[in-house]
Amino acid sequence: MKKEDKYISATEINQFLYCPYQWYYIKKYGIEYINSLREPKEQDLQFSNFKKGIEYHEKYYKDIVKLRYKKYAIIFGIIAILLIIAIMRVLK
Repeated sequence: MKKEDKYISATEINQFLYCPYQWYYIKKYGIEYINSLREPKEQDLQFSNFKKGIEYHEKYYKDIVKLRYKKYAIIFGIIAILLIIAIMRVLK
C-alpha cells in the first residue's frame, strides 16, 4: 500500500457510497485510464461490465433529471391551484 493510499478521503467515501464498483475501478486502474475508456472505440470483452456501468449511470442520471422536472411541475401545479383558490375567495 502506498503512503498516499493509507488514508481514505471524504471524496473516496462519497464515491464508494455512490457506486462501490466505480470506487474499486478508480483505485485499481486510475482515473485517467477509466476516463480513456469512455471514448467511443472498440473495447475488449473484459470491459463489458464497465460499459454496462456507464450505461446504468447514464440512465440513472436521466431518471434523476426526469424526477426533478416532475417535482418542479407538481410544485408549480400546487402553487397555481392555491393561487386560483385564493383569487376565487377574494372575488366572492
